[in-house]
Amino acid sequence: MSKLFLRHGEVHNVKNIMYNDIPGYRLSENGISQAKKAGMYLKNNFNIDLIISSPILRARQTSSYVAEFLNVEIQISYNLYEWSGINGWTGTSFNEFSQTQDYPKYQENPINVTNISESLHKVYERVDSLYESSENALFVSHQDTIRAFTYYKTEGKDFNYEKPDHCGIQEIINGEVVTHNY
Repeated sequence: MSKLFLRHGEVHNVKNIMYNDIPGYRLSENGISQAKKAGMYLKNNFNIDLIISSPILRARQTSSYVAEFLNVEIQISYNLYEWSGINGWTGTSFNEFSQTQDYPKYQENPINVTNISESLHKVYERVDSLYESSENALFVSHQDTIRAFTYYKTEGKDFNYEKPDHCGIQEIINGEVVTHNY
């Protein structure tokens, strides 16, 4: 039984901002290429019966490109939605938010940041309910959403360890996060 996580592909972000859940942030050309490459890898290595995607555009686009290779249905789930992140960061430049007092805390361990509207444990809980009720599924989501899930599911020690790259594929095997390199 396969239960895999795929982070969306690289985003077209010409303003270089923390886009979080701002509408309209689509995949870049490189992101499209990443999604197609992931689709081919998944087709050749796993039995996936269903793609479950975050409703955010970049995840839906990634899911669509992957589905072309897998020939499976895509379901949308808000359980895979982007973590809301640090209050006040959305829409700011990377330079701006990296100067905030919360940035060092986020870099060290996001679990300890308190200036948030949703805890990372709550993110884990919403993803876990979907994970436990699915089989042979590919979950297409976002970096901190995926990492919150894998961190708590494996009782991780370092939140910043094993964060998925764009179109990074991960699964949990015997209580460990396994990253598939392709």
